[in-house]
Amino acid sequence: MIRIFWTVFILGICSNSPSQNNIKFQVDMSTPIQQDLFLPDSGDGVILRGSFNDWQSNDLQLTDDDRDNIYSARFTIAGDSGTVIEYKYVILKANHTLLWEKLPDPENPPYGNRKLILTGRDLELPAVIFDCDRYYLALVGKEVLFSVEELRSDFKEFRQILEDEHCCLYEYTSKQEFDRLFDRQYALINKPLYPHEFYNILAAVTAKIGCLHTAVWMPNGFWDMQPDNLFPLQIRLIEDKVVVSGSYRDSCQIPPGCIIHRINNRNLEEIIIEMRENLYADAFNINFINSQIEHRFAMIYASRFGFPQTYIISYSLPDTKTHLTTELIPADLPAVRKVIFENFNYPKLTLQLFSEKNSALMSVKTFVYYDRLDYFRNFVDSCFQIIQEKKIENLILDLRGNDGGDPFCAVHLLSYLESQPVRYFAEPYGKYSELAKPIPLAANHFNGNFYTLMDGYSASTTGHFLSLLKYHKRGKLIGTASGSTYKCNAGKNTEVILSNSRLILTFGRTTFTAAVTGMDKTKPLMPDYQIEESYQDFLAGKDVYLEAVFNLLEQRK
Repeated sequence: MIRIFWTVFILGICSNSPSQNNIKFQVDMSTPIQQDLFLPDSGDGVILRGSFNDWQSNDLQLTDDDRDNIYSARFTIAGDSGTVIEYKYVILKANHTLLWEKLPDPENPPYGNRKLILTGRDLELPAVIFDCDRYYLALVGKEVLFSVEELRSDFKEFRQILEDEHCCLYEYTSKQEFDRLFDRQYALINKPLYPHEFYNILAAVTAKIGCLHTAVWMPNGFWDMQPDNLFPLQIRLIEDKVVVSGSYRDSCQIPPGCIIHRINNRNLEEIIIEMRENLYADAFNINFINSQIEHRFAMIYASRFGFPQTYIISYSLPDTKTHLTTELIPADLPAVRKVIFENFNYPKLTLQLFSEKNSALMSVKTFVYYDRLDYFRNFVDSCFQIIQEKKIENLILDLRGNDGGDPFCAVHLLSYLESQPVRYFAEPYGKYSELAKPIPLAANHFNGNFYTLMDGYSASTTGHFLSLLKYHKRGKLIGTASGSTYKCNAGKNTEVILSNSRLILTFGRTTFTAAVTGMDKTKPLMPDYQIEESYQDFLAGKDVYLEAVFNLLEQRK
């Protein structure tokens, strides 16, 4: 008996269970009811999500027993006195769609979550008004417009952030020119505007900064307005032609290789010119701008022109002059994002061996492995182990479409390719300070013939990497001019959500410069062997980049 009692006593005094807080939550749903966003008689409900349930559960449901539009419920929340919880009220539609509050606490960026400090005692919170997102109105067939006062306030916020916090706002455009541009764009806000109209006003400003890390983006609410209505075709810009390269849908209405001439009765050449004039890039790099248009045409189109009722295109079949017309079936947002944001979804890293050529092809589509650095390093280590074991003499590194990522990834790869220890960054930069010191050679570093494939999307960290290869004359660069140079702007906490329109501004707080000298920051990195893909090459399915390398290998024999 004594032993049993002692055991129970020990368990009791060692318990670290958090306190239980009995809290009554209340929210006034009058506004979403008036806007037809919340239809309780049709099965819609209100739930509570927060840090205490990982923002995922639908279990905490509120009710309105007296039909006064105030929904309430008592929930037990675990947490010791002084613990801060965050939460939002969420409309759970009958079809299981979730409509989150927009920004109930503007003083708690970036998501405006409501905050509560637990006291360890029972609490009854006052009823608060559900903070509706204006973009939800599109879900019930209503226009999403922002007033002149709201947009002018957002523009002032936008301007102040850039003037106060951007690291080098006037690097390529003078302050005098910017002041005129700011005033001119502000004057355009003279009537209520749709989100895409306001986007066009802001994008004209960010395009003049000459910084690929400074841009305006549409908020999630905009894409939720018509998530099943995006331009469905993937494109390439080849020989001044807009060429169909694929589809975001399972089937392609228009065969690859077709040339698009018009969309909704507007000349596509004019659309492309307008996009070019309003897209961001380091030093206004046209190669990166064109690559963005190729990679993100569907989302750029929606951001600039909104969501049309139909997509009617004029096109011609390969090697014909006859113009055909058809109405396209739109693509949905998940399908578009899967392709456009592939580099953020950890694309597969591959090594291909060509035994007959004693060569290896290492494909690195991105350096965006910030939280999977060990995976990236292990891949690189294993590749060079194989290359050493197989006694491979020729290495081809494919960086086409690689728009940057984690410098730690790039440095690890560089350690296998450099001829002698070199510095990566010109100066110590925060957590990357060690990269301003010479990078030690990897144990299995490669000394053979080395070729790097590059294109106009090679930017940011990839621009640093390529500039070091070129500066130290390590191997040969093959492809088209790069999308950036040896320097770019970036930094932490560079995302701001404008208060009313919810448009997102990203901007650079710090300049990162590779350890090179004598390069021109206004000009792209040029390859040693420049590749020009022709329309006929595309139709024939040729990889002219890789063919160029194999031709060089043949010449070495």
